[in-house]
Amino acid sequence: MAEAESRRHLVLVDAPGGPQVTDIINSLAGLATCTVVSLRWGSPSEHVRRVDRLRALGPVHIIERADQVVDAVLAVAAGGRPIDGVLAFSEIVSYHAAVAATALRVPANSPEATIRMRRKDLQRQALSAAGVPCPAFAVVTDEDELEAASSRLAFPVILKPAIGVGSLCVTMAENRQQLVETFTRASRQYRDDPRVNGASPVFVIEEVIQGDNWHADERMGTRVSVESLLDAGEIHHLAITDKLPLAPPFREVGDVMPSALPEQRRAEILDVTTRALRALGATSGATHTELMLTSHGPVIIEVNGRIGGGVFELLRTAAAYDMAREQARIALGERLEELPRFSGYAAFVTPQPPSGDHEILALGGREEIAAVPGVVEVIQTKFSGAVLTKDAGTNAHTFRVLTVGREPDEFFTQLKAIEDSIQLELGPALSRGAQEPHRV
Repeated sequence: MAEAESRRHLVLVDAPGGPQVTDIINSLAGLATCTVVSLRWGSPSEHVRRVDRLRALGPVHIIERADQVVDAVLAVAAGGRPIDGVLAFSEIVSYHAAVAATALRVPANSPEATIRMRRKDLQRQALSAAGVPCPAFAVVTDEDELEAASSRLAFPVILKPAIGVGSLCVTMAENRQQLVETFTRASRQYRDDPRVNGASPVFVIEEVIQGDNWHADERMGTRVSVESLLDAGEIHHLAITDKLPLAPPFREVGDVMPSALPEQRRAEILDVTTRALRALGATSGATHTELMLTSHGPVIIEVNGRIGGGVFELLRTAAAYDMAREQARIALGERLEELPRFSGYAAFVTPQPPSGDHEILALGGREEIAAVPGVVEVIQTKFSGAVLTKDAGTNAHTFRVLTVGREPDEFFTQLKAIEDSIQLELGPALSRGAQEPHRV
C-alpha cells in the first residue's frame, strides 16, 4: 500500500481515438497511480464494457460532454490527491485536457498551441504567418464567405472541416457549383456526426497541392506523415511514415513504417515539420504531421496534436517502441530518453469499400486475411447492417490489418492478398432491394 501511495498520480482523459483500450492499459501499467475521466460514447453497452476495462487502471469518472473535462479533472485534484500529469490520446478532448493541465501547472502544450493543432483554420493562419509551406486557403462558415472564397481561390479546391476526424467531410470540388453543393451536404453531415461532439461547422477551403512522387517505387503515394514526441520544448522525431495513394474521395488505405525515402529527402521533411511545430507553439506530448511531397519541397497538409491512427501499432511492431507509454512519461514531467530502433518494416492497412452510400448486407474474410503471410493482427470494424456514407472518410474501412515484412515492397503483395480476401456485399443505403447488390 505504501508503494502505491508513493507513486505519481496520472489522470487519463479518455475518449474515442488513439490506441486500443487494451494497449492503453498495458502501456500505463506500473507507471503511476491512475484516475480516468471517460467521455460517454457509443451505445450504453459499449461504454459499459469500455469503462469496466478502464477500471483496471483506477477509478473512472464519466462525463457526458468534452467541455466537462476541466471540471472533472479539477474535481479529482480537489479530492485531496495532487495530480502529477494529465494525459489525453484523443483529439476530441485534447484541448480541454490541456486547459486542465495548465490550471494544475503540470506538463502540457499551452491551450493556444493545442487549439491550433485542433482547428485547421487557426493552424493555417499560424503556419502562413510563419512562412511555413502550406496551401492557399480560406475559412468559411456561411454562403457569403463561400462565395468570396470561390472568387479568390483557384479550382479545384478541397473542402474540409476546421475541426475534423478521420477525413470526415473532406471533399474535392472542381468548380463553384460543386463547391456550393458540397458545402451544403457537408454542413448537414458534420452536424449529425457524433465524433465532433456538437461543434458548429466551420470549414477550410484549400487549393489542391500537386504532389510529386519522391519514391523509387511508383506504387507509393505522394504524402507522408511524421510522428513526433516533444518534452519541455525539445522536438524528437520518431519516424517518417510512407503512405499509399488515397482511395476516392480522401480515404486512407495503407501506411508503411519506417520510410524508404533517401536520407536527404527525409531531412527535408523533418526540417519543414520542425518549423511547423515551432510556428504552432507545440512544446509537449505527441504530434502527427501530414505533408504532401511536391517538386518544390514538402508542404504541410495538417498538424495533429495526437498519436496518428495506426502509428502506435506500427512503432510497436517495427521497433518494439511504446509511444503511448513515452507520451505518458512526458505528461508526468519525465524527459524522453530513447528513440525507436527499427528491426524491419510494418504496414497498417485500412481497406476501403467502393465510394458511395451503401448498407453492408454481408461481410466476411477475417480468417482469410489472418492467414495471409506477414499479417499479425486483424480487427473487423464493420458488420452486416452498417451504413456507409460517401463523406464518412477513412472511417468507412471494413478491417484494420497490421502486417510485417523485411522489405517495404512486400507490403504490396500483402495488400493485394488482403483485398482479395474480403467478401463484401453492399446494397443501397436507403432502400434494400431497390437495385442489385454490389459485391466486392
